Amino acid sequence: MKKIPKDDEPKVWLTVIKLVVGLAVMVGGVGLALWYAKDMDNGSAQTPSSDSWGISKDSPVRMKR
Repeated sequence: MKKIPKDDEPKVWLTVIKLVVGLAVMVGGVGLALWYAKDMDNGSAQTPSSDSWGISKDSPVRMKR
C-alpha cells in the first residue's frame, strides 16, 4: 500500500472554498432563471365562460326522466 505524501493531499480550506463557490453559482443560476422567468409572458388564466361543459358540471346521480 502506497502512502500519499502530505503535499499531495487536497487542502481542507480549498475544498471548502470550492463548495461555497459551487453553491453560490447554483443559487445564482436559479435566481437568474427565476428573474428571467418572471418577465416572460406565459399567458394569463382564462375566466370560465357561462356555458361551461365537461365533467365538472356533470351530476354523479342520473336523472330519471
